[in-house]
Amino acid sequence: RQAWVLAKSVASERHDVFDHDWDTDSLVHVFSNDYVDTLALFANTAAKILRVQPTLVAATAPCRIFGDLHGQFRDLLLLFRAFGSPDERGAPNFVFNGDFVDRGAHSLEVVGLLLALKVLLPEKVWLIRGNHEDRGMNQKYGFAEECNQRLGPEFGPKLFELFHKAFDYLPLGCVVAGRVLVVHGGIGDGAWQLRDVKGINRPLGEEQLSSPDMYWANNMLWSDPVEDDDDREKGTFGVHESPRGGKGALFGWDVTKTFCARNGLGLIVRSHQSKQDSLGIDIMHENHLIRVFSARDYEGHGNDGAVLFIEWSKEDQMTGKHSLLTVRPQILRSATKARREDLSRRTSSIADNRPLSPRGRRYSARRRASYG
Repeated sequence: RQAWVLAKSVASERHDVFDHDWDTDSLVHVFSNDYVDTLALFANTAAKILRVQPTLVAATAPCRIFGDLHGQFRDLLLLFRAFGSPDERGAPNFVFNGDFVDRGAHSLEVVGLLLALKVLLPEKVWLIRGNHEDRGMNQKYGFAEECNQRLGPEFGPKLFELFHKAFDYLPLGCVVAGRVLVVHGGIGDGAWQLRDVKGINRPLGEEQLSSPDMYWANNMLWSDPVEDDDDREKGTFGVHESPRGGKGALFGWDVTKTFCARNGLGLIVRSHQSKQDSLGIDIMHENHLIRVFSARDYEGHGNDGAVLFIEWSKEDQMTGKHSLLTVRPQILRSATKARREDLSRRTSSIADNRPLSPRGRRYSARRRASYG
């Protein structure tokens, strides 16, 4: 409940700010003064729930899919406030597609709230593993340091390990309405089937995931698609080495279409990449692949934050048939873009109010006459 009170307060703030500039004691606000014990309880309980659920979970439509959050708690609250939260009456399923932590300033709040929602709504909230639900990545990109700094040297390492016990049981994918596969990274070489994921045993630590026989599964966390809008890659198909190194592969449009056909899918939703000035979504590979990214202004990219809402078509809802799914992006405006637009409006307003010379007045009048 306290999270929704805070979300209402954030949404009513007069000025938008970047998450890393947001200065509030949100750990205490959301999890009380006993936040260490509360976070430990959520991590332990969520791990027990995740342990008994499959490695490839299934969600029904309607469903809302979030991309990377990377510790940007303020954005998560704004997205809930704008588009709805999982605990509302009649709320859809919610899928959070990995990378909950690292790089952002409020990873503890993000992962704490998501685990709390998983405990509260275990069959409605689905948490999918990303490449940053990984001890090595967290040591390098900030989550381990955040645990130590904000929870102290006594409790920080203990909570870090409790979170990772839950992370090691996270599913690797989710199938929505039997037709949409949600994975954090991608499909790698695509030479596997959905039933193969169901056979993966957990817990899955870094050692297991990095083993050669699990390379295909590791690609679910790390691989990327060949970009349709990159002139250097137009016409590229097949599987290629990733610029990320040996962690994953690049897969072309033909790999995506073949994988979907083999597994009875119409769409793959993935996250894992933010693009400069983007809307937080990309549609590619002949409409068989969508990328969604939810953390706004990630690493200075000036990107919007997006979620995807998947539901049966209006006709299907009226007839009760399930033949056509619709996918609708829901977008939270980038603070960077909003500031640019505000500056542009101010500059334009100043220019419009500037006194004109007699020659300028004549030109202005002619221009108004020419354009109506």
